[in-house]
Amino acid sequence: MKKFYPITGLIISIFIALMGYVMRLNREDIAASIRTFSSSFINSFLSWLFIQYILTRSTPRSYGWKAVIAIAGCMIVSLIPFTIIRHFADVQSRIEALPRGIRVVHFLLLMRGMVIGGFLYFIAYLLRMASLKRQSELENEQLKKENLQARLSLLQEQVSPHFLFNSLGTLRSMVHEKAPREFIQRLSEVYRYLLSNRMADLVTLREELDFTHAYLHILNERFEDALITDIQIADSALQKRLPPASLQLLVENAVKHNVAAVDSPLRISIQTTDGRILTVTNSILKKNRAGDNLGSGLNNLRERYRLLSNLDIDVKETDGTFTVQIPLI
Repeated sequence: MKKFYPITGLIISIFIALMGYVMRLNREDIAASIRTFSSSFINSFLSWLFIQYILTRSTPRSYGWKAVIAIAGCMIVSLIPFTIIRHFADVQSRIEALPRGIRVVHFLLLMRGMVIGGFLYFIAYLLRMASLKRQSELENEQLKKENLQARLSLLQEQVSPHFLFNSLGTLRSMVHEKAPREFIQRLSEVYRYLLSNRMADLVTLREELDFTHAYLHILNERFEDALITDIQIADSALQKRLPPASLQLLVENAVKHNVAAVDSPLRISIQTTDGRILTVTNSILKKNRAGDNLGSGLNNLRERYRLLSNLDIDVKETDGTFTVQIPLI
């Protein structure tokens, strides 16, 4: 968020310049007062822009150090208008009339820059804090709205879940062959996970992996040898957290947008890096479908990460592989 508030800076600069103009009006002629007004305005406005620049930088992170740098910069900026007008004859005469000449002027200008810089920094800091608070409130409202929309969608799609679970349980008891019973059991686990975590912001990687294993079992029944998966997860990462169904989304994208055949199987690799990054890589053999793209699912996942943790996902595509890296929180 980079807001320099130029209108606010202009108003404050004019106010500071007018104060200096009024204070000197009875002691200077009109021309000198106008030069004083102009130099004060330029000094204040340049200081304001410099302070805004420092506040919007990512480094240093401490607002204390930002204040030190900003005020020091304002002290230097205060010398600029004087450098411009010092060659006027009346300015030169006043400098020469001072006991220590130019050194006294420089000292006074630096002190004025410090006072003005501190005053402007205080106002700019308050404006930035108010803006950050407002942005945080808007993001929280957006997250609440999206959660409510997700709950509504789930409620609209949810037709008597207990009836469905009971039906799946009854169907499983009616089937005596191992493979169909296992398929029904996995289907029940997938549906139970989605319902149980429909309002959760984050789940553990262990829970997400159990859900993904059940989902992969269903896919393997469909694709058989045309789908090959390799899962390597460090034990230290199992208690890390991530948005629910995010891993399943990446697996689903790989299956949805690529051809899987026995002679050219779709390969999906799931692994952790340094216990902080979950990497999902799949081979590429894209389906020829008009308008087929990965945008919506990945954009949705990216937005969820931004709202929940202010982190981002990393997407890379080479000639033969498609890789998505998501942070573990």
